Amino acid sequence: MMISLLSSTTTAPATPTASAAAAAGTGSSALTVTALTVTCVVLALILVLMCTFDVPYFLRSLFSYVTATCIKKKLRVTDTAIYSSMCLTTDLDVYLSHMNNARYLREIDLARIEFLLRTGLWQELRRRGGLIFTISNSVRYRKFVRTFSRYEIRTRIVYWDDMSIFFEFRFVSKSDEFIRAIVYNRQRVVDCSADELMRTVIAGGASAAAKTADADGAYRRPECPIEIHHWIQSNLMSSANLKAEMGDGDPL
Repeated sequence: MMISLLSSTTTAPATPTASAAAAAGTGSSALTVTALTVTCVVLALILVLMCTFDVPYFLRSLFSYVTATCIKKKLRVTDTAIYSSMCLTTDLDVYLSHMNNARYLREIDLARIEFLLRTGLWQELRRRGGLIFTISNSVRYRKFVRTFSRYEIRTRIVYWDDMSIFFEFRFVSKSDEFIRAIVYNRQRVVDCSADELMRTVIAGGASAAAKTADADGAYRRPECPIEIHHWIQSNLMSSANLKAEMGDGDPL
């Protein structure tokens, strides 16, 4: 009788311990299933976003915005800005040895974001309620940008008129300073004058521009480079041909 009582006394606590262990195991399994479910949902959402939008482009654009506003120093609008990059495997064409032709235009987008922000052009443009859009590009490919090679995009404004700002982008390899490609980019300014915008930014702000005359020639529009002049004429001829072909106005 005493032995039986002792046995029941010593084995009685084991029951709740086993139950607790089983409950803990069940809870751990539930947490694991929940974590796996959440992970699968997140991965599925990322896949949908990658298929629907060009996520790397938007992330790089955001990175350019942050570095231009928070890290890199401000520039004058007449300066040359430098944007550094590298030819990665996602930039390659079917030969897998150099940058895809279309990627050059993607890269100048990122370089232009930095230029507009660092020079104050974008801030002044938005203050005036205006916007800016690409309406024409001219690309000259001189030499391949090879896989994993580093290069710079040197951005500057070469000319502007009442409606447009003309950018020059030079792709320069860091290893030998060779100009691999040169891009001319025409940005149409809408809802404000491009010439007034440039004069204000060059003067250092609206208040400075209102007080400053052109007596010293500091704010005169530069002479149109000969290649830009011929490019403008080519675009005008193209527009005239399209008008004649379609019987309708080509806004550009």
